[in-house]
Amino acid sequence: MKDAGHRACVEAALNHERTERTPVNNFALVTAARSAGVTVESSRWNPQLSAKVSVDYAIKTESDFVKPILDSQVPFVDLGMDVTFPEDDYGHINKSICDTQEDIDALAIFDPYEASECPNFTKVFVDSLEETARILPEDLHICGLSWGPITTAGYVMGVENMIMNTFMEPDLVKSMIAKVTPLVSSIQRRMVDAGATVMWMADPTSSEDLISPDMFAEYSAGAIKQVIGDMKAENSDIPAFIHICGNTLNTMTQLPATGADCLSFDHAVDPAAAKKKAGRDLALMGNIDPVHEMMSGTPESIREECYRILDQAGQDGGFILAPGCETPISSPDENVLALGRAGREYWTRK
Repeated sequence: MKDAGHRACVEAALNHERTERTPVNNFALVTAARSAGVTVESSRWNPQLSAKVSVDYAIKTESDFVKPILDSQVPFVDLGMDVTFPEDDYGHINKSICDTQEDIDALAIFDPYEASECPNFTKVFVDSLEETARILPEDLHICGLSWGPITTAGYVMGVENMIMNTFMEPDLVKSMIAKVTPLVSSIQRRMVDAGATVMWMADPTSSEDLISPDMFAEYSAGAIKQVIGDMKAENSDIPAFIHICGNTLNTMTQLPATGADCLSFDHAVDPAAAKKKAGRDLALMGNIDPVHEMMSGTPESIREECYRILDQAGQDGGFILAPGCETPISSPDENVLALGRAGREYWTRK
């Protein structure tokens, strides 16, 4: 279906305006490669292929967003970390590299604008975004991709070690987050320069399942605000999307102060409660169960679940329909298409 209004529809949702349909994000990365019949490995390092399979998949599933970066772990290679890349799955970070303040001080942060310092980030992120912008046949929103500051710090320090140190050595954790936050900021700005039209940042370590709302305020909120502020200082019209897994019901009230435009929230959160908490201060995106529905459900069950969520949270704008976390790689195309169509068909039912 030809649709020349993808970005306008998303903008209306972010402004809490009602339109003739609800925008949809298929929340798919490696799923696009599987759908195209190619492996993650063959497309991970090939910007032309990752752009093509992602654009084709977004259009096929009637999404308003495209995500051409197929592996979020690639930049850690440029940080000097040991990462294993399976043939048909995401990269796996084998061990952390910072335990002490001396380790943090010695950590060499690459400049995303200097390809010689970050050849892997440049190929997988920058080149894929530029190719996507070049071949895009419709005005889909192009998503960049990065981990949030506290999640990035968790990978570098080790999440369990970092959480433990919030009680034992909180200044060490704050030093680690402060070290990587400018990197996350510059990665986001570089991706916008390469063609990303929305800022997309996943920050699962900010979940209330791992840290309390008070800890979010102390360790995470300020760093998120810095990244968004840095990006919007140069690109004020770029909307900022934050995804946080698990429970976010109490944390989400802090997000408007960070400058975030939209929270992508997990299926663990009741959509009506989320809408009540967010009010008109924050747009929401979510929150179909990615495993029970997107991977294992049917088009009929997905449509019913989408309608239930829209009944509860999508009546007054400020809402984008999406899975509550990434669409699993084995999700059938017809299930993801059912999600894409639900945002339109919900409003045209007789």
